[in-house]
Amino acid sequence: MSASSEIWIAFARTFFMLFVVLVILVLFFYCIRRFSNRGGNGDNGFISVLAVHYISPKEKILLLDVLNEKILVGVTPQKISQLATIDNDIGLIQKKENKNMKFADFLPGKFIKDKDKK
Repeated sequence: MSASSEIWIAFARTFFMLFVVLVILVLFFYCIRRFSNRGGNGDNGFISVLAVHYISPKEKILLLDVLNEKILVGVTPQKISQLATIDNDIGLIQKKENKNMKFADFLPGKFIKDKDKK
C-alpha cells in the first residue's frame, strides 16, 4: 500500500467515528428531551403561568393560576414567596383578549384612532 492510500483510509475512519459520535449525541439529546418532565403546563393543567414580570435578571414576579385561584409570587435565587392572592379577574380578562388579538386586527384600529385625532 502506498502512503497516500493509508492517509485516505485514516481520514475516512476519523470522519466515520466523528459521524458516529454526532449521531449518538443527537439521539441522547432527543431522548432527554422526549422523556424528561420539563414541568410547564403539563397535561393536568392544575398550575399555569398567566404573566411574568422581570425585576432583574434573577428576580421576577409571577402571576399563577392554581386550581382557578390567582396567586402573585415573587421569585429570587434564595426563595419563593407569595405576595398576594387576587380575587378580581376583570383586568386579567382584558389582558387575555388583547393578547389574542392578531396584528392584522390591531393595525386598522391604530390608523382609525390616528385619523380621529387630526
